[in-house]
Amino acid sequence: MEGGPSWLPQPASWRDLTVAAQTGDPTSTLEFYRSALAVRREHPALGAGRGVEWLDAPEGVLSFRRTCAGSVFVCTVNLTGSPVTLPTPGTLLLASADVTPGADETVVPADATVWWAA
Repeated sequence: MEGGPSWLPQPASWRDLTVAAQTGDPTSTLEFYRSALAVRREHPALGAGRGVEWLDAPEGVLSFRRTCAGSVFVCTVNLTGSPVTLPTPGTLLLASADVTPGADETVVPADATVWWAA
């Protein structure tokens, strides 16, 4: 929808944060959220279910599993300031940073979240 000028001034430094600027940029926050919403719609364990099962994880890392209709989802969040090597729980669905899953272990970057289909 086109309209007149904004009644709230937008700082020039926010220019890269607009929908127009972020659409189609695979590294943008907008496209990351769009990807997360698509995964959420497609993965049964991200719908109705019985809650979460907390998994063992090193200090500074949160990890949980969710199961629904035979589908298993695992979320790993590295809250530390350093990369952490963890067992690879399944197939990579989405990551908030560059992650290359290994057959047995995966390095999860600092301050990153990874979604897995287990």
